[in-house]
Amino acid sequence: MQNRHPADRLADVRSEIKRLGAEEERLRAYLLEHPQDRTGEEHIAVVGSQSRKRVDLKGLADEVGASILQRFTTFGTAMIVRLRERSPASDGADA
Repeated sequence: MQNRHPADRLADVRSEIKRLGAEEERLRAYLLEHPQDRTGEEHIAVVGSQSRKRVDLKGLADEVGASILQRFTTFGTAMIVRLRERSPASDGADA
């Protein structure tokens, strides 16, 4: 796999991350459902709760007005890399 193109390798990595995320969810669910089985040979699963505050932007805009909310709203940009699978017609073989 060392000679794979970076675009192909990125697709591989994203696929592996997706697979690992699904495995993480299964393991997490098991640990939540089995409190008597949270101690492994190397790690102990400690379960707790966490709270988060979120701002309801639509509700805030309704309350203070959209124009006031817009004055305090900032936007950022970031470079993203999207992948699409190549089809035989787009591989450049006929070009």
